[in-house]
Amino acid sequence: MPDSRSDRDSLSGALRELRDVAGLRQVDAATQAGISQSLIAKFENARQVPRVEHVEKLCAVYGAPAAARRRLTAIATDMRAGNQRVVLRRDAEPAQKRIGRIQEASTLQRTFSPSGLPGLLQTADYCRALFDGGTDLDPDAAEAGAAARLENQDALATERQFSFLLPEGSLGWALLAGDGMAEQMEHLAAITTRPNVRLGIVPWGQPVPELPLNSWTEFDDQLVIVGTTTRVAYLTVQGDVDAYRQLFDHLSSFAVFDEAARAILRDSAQRYRSLARPGS
Repeated sequence: MPDSRSDRDSLSGALRELRDVAGLRQVDAATQAGISQSLIAKFENARQVPRVEHVEKLCAVYGAPAAARRRLTAIATDMRAGNQRVVLRRDAEPAQKRIGRIQEASTLQRTFSPSGLPGLLQTADYCRALFDGGTDLDPDAAEAGAAARLENQDALATERQFSFLLPEGSLGWALLAGDGMAEQMEHLAAITTRPNVRLGIVPWGQPVPELPLNSWTEFDDQLVIVGTTTRVAYLTVQGDVDAYRQLFDHLSSFAVFDEAARAILRDSAQRYRSLARPGS
């Protein structure tokens, strides 16, 4: 799967394009914005997420249209959200929409999930069961959060690239009854045939000299969102981002892909069907 970025979609590409349209060299932009040239280079090469004030200064120097300024400052705000408490009752829908905006600004997304299934891969029934089961969610918040997550799945129909990595054991965590989980497994198998999706499964019993405890998603080597029970951390320091990328690559070396992964998913679907029809 190609490791590429689209200038149209990425924050770094948009800033570079605005500078080109303005006819400025990096050194000229640095002088006018009061930002070092090396920092602008990091922004444009997707090696560092700019702070909101940096985006505002550069947009002013480049004479960016108001709509572009609002969009880019919103992206920078989302990507530098810091550490946030998970307060599901009031934050379910806004959190999913924030992720959707970050997703739109990214061209390559990698997700590892040690338990459960990533939001982009969930069936509607699985997604709603997950949100309905949240003890901190009222019904309206649960429905709004689920709807926002399902809307984010539209990204799979774009040219953006997605990599997912799961341990086989996570397939056995049943949020639904047998038939519902079988449909979820079949849904995963179908998604693996998309040209922009790569799904790896670490087979049950495969020795792996790592024990990652939390899920995470990396966006374009610029941002990692790490989820725990009570916190969501937005990591933009390059050392942190690189560490998660290296861990993802390392874990991927123990996974199977393509037809081997689909075989595991078909077996899982059959087991769930058997649970739904005991004795058949």
